[in-house]
Amino acid sequence: MHYLFDRFRPTERKLIGVAALVLLPVLFIPVLPIWQMKMWAPQYREGLTLTIYANDIKGDLQNINLLNHYVGMKAIAASDFHEFKYLPLALTLFGLMALVGALVNRRWIGILGWEVFTGFAIYMFSDYARWLWEYGHNLDPRAAIRLPLFTPPLIGFKQMANFKVLSLPGAGSILLAVVWLLGPVILFLEWRADRRSARTAVKGRV
Repeated sequence: MHYLFDRFRPTERKLIGVAALVLLPVLFIPVLPIWQMKMWAPQYREGLTLTIYANDIKGDLQNINLLNHYVGMKAIAASDFHEFKYLPLALTLFGLMALVGALVNRRWIGILGWEVFTGFAIYMFSDYARWLWEYGHNLDPRAAIRLPLFTPPLIGFKQMANFKVLSLPGAGSILLAVVWLLGPVILFLEWRADRRSARTAVKGRV
């Protein structure tokens, strides 16, 4: 309990400030892509791209939705994803918690923010997996081309009919992963500093 209400060391406090600086602007400038999917086929040798941001979907939507229509998939539209309404706000709130933790300098605020951030990341990851499953399993039986039910790749490469599909995290997700990793890094730095302090104390008593 004492640990939770103790203060961060200067280095750890600065790292929490870095996390806040990364997360706070998301509400106002969500410009980095969260996820990207690239598709190639004989008729699209240059490839088609679908890019997901914190508040929008961009890319070759017209061509992709045309292909989706032929196989019975629902058209992809940003308006269908209610997550875009709260994702930038949620990430900014996590940044605000990190900022408060750094300013107030209490471990419990930083730890609570990191735990909530972790839970939210797991939820969003599973939610994206659900999107993909639903798009590949709720096919219109009246479609011109009948395909077996499928799930586009969450991460990595997959062959789907005559399409090769590559799905990877975008720069935004990579940056968020770095911010998440600051939590374990801070705990490790504190653990190492505590061990050094304990060794110094033992040597001082010898």
